[in-house]
Amino acid sequence: MPDPGDLLADLTDDQRAAVTHAEGPLLILAGAGSGKTRVITRRVAYLLQQGVRPGSILAITFTNKAAGEMRQRVEKLVPGNRVWVSTFHSLGARLLRQYADRLGIDRNFTIYDTDDRNKLVKDALAATGMDDVKFSPDRLGGAISKAKNQLLTPNGYEKTANDFFTQTVAKVYHGYEKRLRAANAMDFDDLLYLPAQALRLNEEFRRDLDSRFRYVLIDEYQDTNSAQYEVARRLSVDHPNLCVVGDPDQSIYKWRGSDIKNILDFERDFPAARVITLTRNYRSTKNVLHAAGALIDRNKQRKKKALVTDNPAGEPVRVLTFDNGLDEAEGVVVRIKEAVKAGRFRYRDHAIFLRINALTRSLESAFVKHGVPFQIVKGLAFFERKENRDVLAYLRLVANPQDNVSFLRVVNAPSRGVGKTSLDRLVAFAGREEMPLLAAAAQVARIPEIKGKGASGLRDFYRLVTELRTKLDLPPHELIDLVIKQSGYEKMLRDSDDPEDADRLANVSELVTAAKQYHDENPDSKVVDFLEQITLASDTDGWDEAADHVSVMTLHSSKGLEFPVVYVMAVEEGLLPHERSLGKDEDVEEERRLCFVGMTRAMKELHLCHARMREFRGQLNYAIPSSFLGELPRDSSVEHVDLSMTRNVARGAADEWRAKVAPAARDWADTGVRPFIPPKKPEEAASIVVPPDTGLAVGALVQHDEYGLGQVTDLSGFGALRRVKVRFPGHGEKVFVADKAKLKVVGRRQG
Repeated sequence: MPDPGDLLADLTDDQRAAVTHAEGPLLILAGAGSGKTRVITRRVAYLLQQGVRPGSILAITFTNKAAGEMRQRVEKLVPGNRVWVSTFHSLGARLLRQYADRLGIDRNFTIYDTDDRNKLVKDALAATGMDDVKFSPDRLGGAISKAKNQLLTPNGYEKTANDFFTQTVAKVYHGYEKRLRAANAMDFDDLLYLPAQALRLNEEFRRDLDSRFRYVLIDEYQDTNSAQYEVARRLSVDHPNLCVVGDPDQSIYKWRGSDIKNILDFERDFPAARVITLTRNYRSTKNVLHAAGALIDRNKQRKKKALVTDNPAGEPVRVLTFDNGLDEAEGVVVRIKEAVKAGRFRYRDHAIFLRINALTRSLESAFVKHGVPFQIVKGLAFFERKENRDVLAYLRLVANPQDNVSFLRVVNAPSRGVGKTSLDRLVAFAGREEMPLLAAAAQVARIPEIKGKGASGLRDFYRLVTELRTKLDLPPHELIDLVIKQSGYEKMLRDSDDPEDADRLANVSELVTAAKQYHDENPDSKVVDFLEQITLASDTDGWDEAADHVSVMTLHSSKGLEFPVVYVMAVEEGLLPHERSLGKDEDVEEERRLCFVGMTRAMKELHLCHARMREFRGQLNYAIPSSFLGELPRDSSVEHVDLSMTRNVARGAADEWRAKVAPAARDWADTGVRPFIPPKKPEEAASIVVPPDTGLAVGALVQHDEYGLGQVTDLSGFGALRRVKVRFPGHGEKVFVADKAKLKVVGRRQG
């Protein structure tokens, strides 16, 4: 085991204090790039060094990638340790399987992904007699997911339902849970919801786990939701040695249930807590930190701190202005290609961040046009291919014969002559008898309406799955190979005349390879472990960081990563900050944190890009630069570079529009907001509606003598009581009496 001096020698005083903290609650406020992973892993090693049993230590983080990195670092420090390093969801799955008997569940449960969840939601919705036109299964499923993250049972949620939508959700939630349990399945949220409920309601279970895990360390604590918070609190009652690491300035997952108050209120929850703040940044240049710090300092929901670094000042942060979205994509790709050609960077040193995935289309075209290698990080797309989902459904059914969703997916893949009518009759029979579809298939003789090929096909399918279930102890790759062959799936693809089926066969073969690689890394693993690993994967788990490609990902996916050169594209009002956030200050603060996260991924160069016009959702709109750009420092740390060609704009209709916004243009230097600029060509101007000078409406762009250019976010009241709310970059939201407001309408965003 390493010498104590070796563990502490290269740490700062604050890092050393965090690593050597004895017993009791500990909050480590770790600023971006401050070496928090080093601190967590050294703390684990230090505890082991002090004689703490490995089985008494539990380290939790949020992604498989982060957990893998943490596990490798601890292993390097203390070879052969048995510390439990896990994501929250993997921890939940493992606890549910280990304590299945005590919790009254079947440990061979299937974990459903979002698509599977939505199928059950659709069935539950249909059972209520309502259609899915008004409320989609995805929207209803999202509401159920949010309820579970808030630890609301179906009955608990029903008590809070106060409108038509929530009352509909309540009805569907009941039916959905019934179907989920009948299929011996868990959805993604159950992996947190059920352990949290068990810890809350089962004191013996809570006490046993609290005694088992005497030291709990949680990374990215600012992203915990109610269920995760409950797990953390309940594991730290008798032995309150809870160490949480996080940064309120990087809390960006409110949309999936995270609550920034969990970290802001840690000292209230644990009055004896020690707080250590890590402010030394090892990643970024001084200019990047100065710009990011000025931005995040606008937020009120935070624990104030200033990041410092010994790194050089570096290049200024550049705000790049383009004419339109296509020019922006083209310009960014060309700049990257030129930087690589000049030998300054490799392609893999570059990352492009977007607020939403829908903006990647123009980028992909530019990459192909200029021959620049790239990868778009959107999760494990390989496992989402139809042929691989088919094979995985076979495995899930073999592991869990109650899995009706998987049964319906593969009973006719390849074709066994089981038509829709036969399946409908099988489903009806299984419902009456309250049995899984696979068990119903075994009793097809009791369903006289199913005859001929349909009946024989169901009997053959039942025998196939029953035979494969005897092989569950095989390594995952061997069982997959058996499934592909014995099911006839391999033969179906091999005998096909469709040229694309050759690629599908190659993908299925690659699935066997993936399972073998997983088994080589986890020799004791079985097929349920492989299935769990795939289901719980995050976007970045499918990212090949070693490949010499430009990485393109959402700002949310960039969390925890770093790149020498970062481009953040479409930094525009309505995109960043997102249009859904513009009505509430707390939502704008989260968008500002998201922008801060993207900025602080940059090690050497940071480029913030925006366009004067952008085609989005099928419409060509004028774009307004993000209010966040107006919050950047007005000094040498930030450089504004106009790469547009507006000086060559033709006159005519375009000039008429420019005249309307010319007064606002004078405010650019002060407010950071560039007014809308007309299109480059007169014929393009014809497709843009020039708005009237009067008439306030949500989305209207208005000019105020004191605050400059802003956008209307809300209108309320009538007559003399009518109020208009306007967001002004650099000044926040202001409310005016509509009749008395000195606001001049200068434009309106379309769409």
